[in-house]
Parts: sequence; C-alpha cells; structure tokens
Amino acid sequence: MSICKNRAWDTLTRLSFERISGSDKELEAAKLLQEECRKAGIEATIESFEIAAPQVHEVKLEIIKPEIQEFYCTGIGKSGTTPDEGICGPLVYIHAGEDENITDVKGKIVMSTGGMSSDLRKKLVAKGAIGYITTWGGFYDDEIMKTQVPHRNSTIAKDDDSNFPGVLMNLYTAEQLLKAKPEEVRIILKQDKDTKGESRNVVATIEGTDLKDEIVVFSAHYDSVEFSSGAWDNATGSITILELLHYFQENRPSRTVKFVWCGSEEIGLCGSYAFCEAHKEDLDKIILNINFDMTGVLMGCDMIYGSVDKSIIDRAAYLAKVDGHALTVGGMGLMPSDSTSFALHEVPALSFGTRTPRGGAEIHSRRDTMEHLDADKFIGLCEFVAKFSSEIINAKVNVVPRQLPKEVKDQEESMRKRLGYEK
Repeated sequence: MSICKNRAWDTLTRLSFERISGSDKELEAAKLLQEECRKAGIEATIESFEIAAPQVHEVKLEIIKPEIQEFYCTGIGKSGTTPDEGICGPLVYIHAGEDENITDVKGKIVMSTGGMSSDLRKKLVAKGAIGYITTWGGFYDDEIMKTQVPHRNSTIAKDDDSNFPGVLMNLYTAEQLLKAKPEEVRIILKQDKDTKGESRNVVATIEGTDLKDEIVVFSAHYDSVEFSSGAWDNATGSITILELLHYFQENRPSRTVKFVWCGSEEIGLCGSYAFCEAHKEDLDKIILNINFDMTGVLMGCDMIYGSVDKSIIDRAAYLAKVDGHALTVGGMGLMPSDSTSFALHEVPALSFGTRTPRGGAEIHSRRDTMEHLDADKFIGLCEFVAKFSSEIINAKVNVVPRQLPKEVKDQEESMRKRLGYEK
C-alpha cells in the first residue's frame, strides 16, 4: 500500500518531540526522516546551512520606581545589548506602533503588542526610544505557560546597525506590568548577538520518466518551537510528504518529484529560503511547490492557500468537490510558511493545512501534542493531495502558469522586510 495510515501514525508519533532550530534534537529529527526515506528505497541527503543563533546570557526586566518589582521575560536575540547596569526609562504602551502612538517615545522603553517589524524598529530608534517589550501568549494561559515564553530573534533591516535591546513576555504578564503603573522600568540584556549556528534540510528525489527535466517540489518544515512537541506544527506536514514519497515511489511520476523537509522555518522560513538559494540552477525547472503546514487535526477544515495562478487553486477546489473532500480556499498571496520562499524566488507555490475553530487545537506551546489529531482526517488529506498532484505531475504538458498572482507581487516587499530577506 503506497499510503499507509498505520505507518504514518507511527512515524508521526516518533517525530513528535521538541525540535528547536539548530539544536541536536533538530538534527535527530533530520536523521529520522532520512532513515525513513532509506526504508522506502530512496536516498536522502542532509544539506546544512547557516542560521543566526544569538546567545542570551542574562535578561531581566523590573520596575524600579515607585518600588522594585521583577517580571519574567526572555531576551530577544540580535536586538541589542545593555550596559551591565541596564537601561532605565519610563514605559509607554504603543499598541502596534501606529504613528499616533509613537510621537513621544524619546528616552522611553516601549511596549508593543503588535510585534516589532524592522520598519517599526527603525522608526522608534530614530525617535529616541531606548528599548522595547513585545508579547506572546494570552491572558488565559495557565501558570506554566506564563513562564514558558520562547526565545525569539529580532528581524533587522540590512541598513540598521542600531542597538535596540528588546525582551519578550507573556501577554498576561505584560498587562500586569502596565496595571502597576510604573514610573520607571529597567531592562538588562546581555547577549552575543552575532553568533551563528547550523541547521539542515533533508532532500530526497524521485526522478521522473519522460518529463524528468520538470520538477514538482513537496515541502514541509520539521522544526518546532521551544516547549512544544510540534505534533501538529509541523510533524503532520512532514509525515504527509513522507507518505507522498511512498506513493510516488510506487507510482512512478512523469516529472521529477523532490521532497524537502525544511529546518528552521520557525525562525523565519530559513530552510526553504536556503534550499532555493542553494538550488538556483533548478528554479526554472520547478513548475510548482506544494507545501504542507499543520494538517490532520480532528476538529477543523482542510484549506488551500495560493501563491500560484488561481486556475490551479480552482482545480483543487473542483477536484475536492468531485472527490467529496471538504476543502476551503483560504486566500491568495504570501503565507507565513515555506511556500513563500519559493514564491519569493518566482516559483509558483501553494500550501495545504488544517485550521481549527476558535478555542480549538493550539500551536507554539506545550499544548501542541498528538491529543487533538486524527489519523483518518490526516490520511484523508494525504490521499486527496496524491490525486490532485498526480494530475499536475503526470500531465502531458505543464498546466501551471509561471505567472504569479498580483497578490504575491503586492505583498512581496512587506514580506521580505518581515523575514529579513530584502533585495
């Protein structure tokens, strides 16, 4: 059997452990995937690439006036460093950094609940802000999650060499800080912000028969965030493309099919971008990237997102109706997943995923476990994509227009800034 539910579920279970970017556990996961490819009769290679791996040595945030009170936080990598005594100033809440909220930030530490883009960072530095706080999580997290705030790295524009130290805290903790109405706060952040690390992609290839010079790439990231087994995000996507490897190994494709398990997606789509940069000579041959990010959750709907001509999305939606597979079209443009790296390299791309109702399964926390996944729901999407992709892979002529949709072009500049891949 080319797609096997029991095999998939067993491998998914074995892959569900914390796999932080650049860590020994990420390497362990890469070797697990490589071995599964070997069992299927396909040799896979592990391709290393460099990542930013700043080392935070000390972080502290406290109210110093009217009375000392410390608040739990983590240091934001690459953001900057403070003197030994830290930086001190009044605290101002700026929401998402709208212009109206940042008119008076000179000499102050700002709190943003809308993140810290490279553009906002430059604006705040220019206006004289001295440090910042951003947030993660929610008001209703339990006590453990309030002190399991992951480490994040700052996105900094190429022309920005400023020192702007930042920390990350749970949203509930940030609210408590604001409610305390501090007159002055202090941030201490000591780090080696230029340290580099190593991450890896796992790449396997099934050569096509009569149209082998054209390539379809299946991708999924296999890394996770801190404090998470990453079962849904994204062991599910990783095992989806592993099952598709089994399928096309037994049903030999007309076109060449590549399978790319991407490392370090969680820190900025690093693995997929590195793959595209390392394989520039093949980009013109890649007619389509099909990406998977978070599939198989029991309560939710399968969705498709497009950085590709809408005719391909419409065909998937049509085929889903014929097949009786519920599939929602989630939108066109650039998604925060590995398909975007391909689109930024002018390769048509799309992503599949399963999304949950509000209050349903969660990612990026210790709640991301096998508990809310379902083997039948998972394998149903695998089987549907095998049919959908087979049409494209075995078509007598290439049916995928090379032209990317207007939504991709409209979003390209802002997405590059968000990821730090400015031209």
